[in-house]
Amino acid sequence: MDDVEMKVMEMKMISKMFQGILDACSAKCISKYNEGDLNVGESVCAERCVQKWMETFKKVQSKMSGTQPGQEVPQEAPAAAPEKKGWF
Repeated sequence: MDDVEMKVMEMKMISKMFQGILDACSAKCISKYNEGDLNVGESVCAERCVQKWMETFKKVQSKMSGTQPGQEVPQEAPAAAPEKKGWF
C-alpha cells in the first residue's frame, strides 16, 4: 500500500469517526433545534459525549497498534522553527 492510499484510508477513518460522534452525540444531547446556539445543558452533554468518544477511540487505536493506553506512539520530531528577527 503506497503513501497516498494510506492517507486516503486514514481520512476515511477520521471521517467515519466524526460522523459517529455527530450521530451519537447529537441524538443523545440535542432534542430540538429551536435555537441557533446550544443551551448550557446541551453544550455540557455534547462536550462529555465527544470526550468519551475520543477516549474510546484512543483505547481502540492503542489496542490495534499494540501499545498500552497512555503510551505515545513514537512520531517524527518536528523541524526546528526558523529564528525570528525584529518585531515580527
